[in-house]
Amino acid sequence: MTSAEPAAAIGGRQARWQPHNDERRERIITAAIELLDENAPGVEAPMQQIAERAGLAKSVVYRQFSGRDELDRQVRTAICVEFAATVDTALDIGAGSIREILARAVGAVVDWIAEHPRRDEFVRRGPGVGDPDNISAMVGLQAEIASRARRLVSGLAGVIGVADEPAIDTMTFAIVTMTESTVSRWTRDPEPALTRAKLVAAVAGYAWSVLDGVAREHGLTLDPERPLLTVLNELAANTPE
Repeated sequence: MTSAEPAAAIGGRQARWQPHNDERRERIITAAIELLDENAPGVEAPMQQIAERAGLAKSVVYRQFSGRDELDRQVRTAICVEFAATVDTALDIGAGSIREILARAVGAVVDWIAEHPRRDEFVRRGPGVGDPDNISAMVGLQAEIASRARRLVSGLAGVIGVADEPAIDTMTFAIVTMTESTVSRWTRDPEPALTRAKLVAAVAGYAWSVLDGVAREHGLTLDPERPLLTVLNELAANTPE
């Protein structure tokens, strides 16, 4: 028997068990998020309670995660992925005008934070997977959403030959952080001055003002009420090759 054979056998066993381990990890993370939603702000569910909710022994949880820190990072990352996917769906450039897309995205942020206050608070409390220890997972989430939001702007910039990536990056990140911070402040106010509808309209209006200002700096006048795909197609047709 060669020395490579035992390693290959071990690798085969690990590969066979990987789907089972992945399923257990997902159950544990889901259980942790469920308990997070149920508990009072700042209350941390003990590992035993998480294991019981997942239907597993506590020892199994510790076999799947090196400790509480790794589990918390994985939970924050899972929450961020869910939040980003929600906003990503709202940013569908194939449906609606620029104003409608912005309002839809802001509305998605408002609803998600309002419906998941414990998750929002937990994401701000510490890092996610791959984040430095001193960085909140929210910072990475903002960057991820800004990256996805660039599609809205890059599509407009690309068809007229504007390749000012630093400006686009700065603008989208500014819009995202402004939106997230404003919405978070509104959801934490026990007696907000604005209704949800007025908040969404106001923040979407601010986002449009920033986008319009940058577009005009590059010689592009946009109609926020027309379907975005129509605008893109017309700009592409009128742009010299």
